[in-house]
Amino acid sequence: MDKTHRKNTRSHRAVAAISIIFLLLLCIATSGCLSNSGIPGIGPNGSSHQVENDGKLSVYFLDVGQGDSSLIIFGDKTILIDAGEMDMGDRVVNDLKSLGVTRIDLLVATHPHSDHIGGMLKVLDNFTVGQVLDSGMPHTSVIYERFLEKIDKKNIPYKIAVHGDTIDLDHALRIVVLSPPAQRLGDDLNTNSVMLRISYGTINFLFTGDAGSEAETALLKSGYAPDAQILKVGHHGSMYSSSPAFIARVHPETAIISLGRDNPYGHPHKQAVDILTEAGATIYRTDRDGTILVRSNGISYMVKTGKDIGGLVPTLTPKPQVTGTSAVIVPTIPTLPPAAINITIPQPSLAIPQIGNAAAVVISAIQFNGPGDDRKNVNGEWVQLTNRGNDTVLLAGWTLSDNSRIPLYTFPAMLLVPNETITIVSGKGTLNNTALFMGKTEPVWGNSGDIAILKDGSGKIIDQRSE
Repeated sequence: MDKTHRKNTRSHRAVAAISIIFLLLLCIATSGCLSNSGIPGIGPNGSSHQVENDGKLSVYFLDVGQGDSSLIIFGDKTILIDAGEMDMGDRVVNDLKSLGVTRIDLLVATHPHSDHIGGMLKVLDNFTVGQVLDSGMPHTSVIYERFLEKIDKKNIPYKIAVHGDTIDLDHALRIVVLSPPAQRLGDDLNTNSVMLRISYGTINFLFTGDAGSEAETALLKSGYAPDAQILKVGHHGSMYSSSPAFIARVHPETAIISLGRDNPYGHPHKQAVDILTEAGATIYRTDRDGTILVRSNGISYMVKTGKDIGGLVPTLTPKPQVTGTSAVIVPTIPTLPPAAINITIPQPSLAIPQIGNAAAVVISAIQFNGPGDDRKNVNGEWVQLTNRGNDTVLLAGWTLSDNSRIPLYTFPAMLLVPNETITIVSGKGTLNNTALFMGKTEPVWGNSGDIAILKDGSGKIIDQRSE
């Protein structure tokens, strides 16, 4: 990014910050409307976002037995991630057709195992596909070879996923490739699964394929935020995925496990289920719940199972088909949405009065001792804040200190909405609506005996927590 572009970006964000602050102050002074702004409270199962809505984003975790298949519908755009085994191809095709799907803008093959790509042969025969995103891992199976042959025969644009790429499908939908890295993690197909983070407003989904603990650890070190309210659990709930450190960092409210009933692998394993449960996630399983629908308006989301929805419900907005177009995958860092609720911008120099109930903001979780060698995993250190009140709180000028009482980090002007969590990571990364980065190159927290102290803009201690 050139200096002029960076300067313009900073200027735009600063203007956004001042505008937000002015509107909030005007709103509070004139009518006290902040407390009635329609921000959701706590919904079913203690979720901070689960509220009935007719949002634009619908994500179906399809019941395809012992396999994976997820369909994302956003207005007139569609993404299909995996398609189950070969014998599930017809079911996936029928499900998509029942939802009004006539075109798949982006087809994602997380990795070449048959329980993820087997059904794609039928999908490619029945739908126009704009682009294919693949892990690019070599595999000699007949199914994978036929999959590649069909893509070539139909002249479908083909792209190999690389961590850090973004996918430009709709300006309101943010899609980031979190894994695999350019230098692959060995030659294991599961480990190098395509992992995607899809965000709409403040609601984030994390799709993990069959990625295991090695890929999870690499992602934690990468600087890219994996935070997500909805997690598609890796590897069908295997004991080799969903490590405690990874789940603590993702901090999911809702966990979806795709698997077959009475499968021979013992999925989901008790260890994975226990880790998710202890993290406070509500678990849904396709073997018990059937197809699972998550619908979001960008601020809240709701979850319905096959029992609730009585089959698949059409949600696609019809649009005349356009040929010769595809999703554009851009090798760049993620960008902030123009109107995100937790918009993060540089700290303006003017004095800002406290907005919202500061006492409701707590240090909800910490990890001072990152996995592995701290010096090589600065992003393994983090502190999480949660707003447990009913008011949106402005964090401008707030600070985080350690037991030396010297500020380690000063917060920019950002809003923390009720029941929202923000993670402050010690290392470097791309700021977004769920994560901030101190930009440190060495560990800042002591592995034992240290304490995180949160102060507001006036220097008053709001909360503190030790590990």
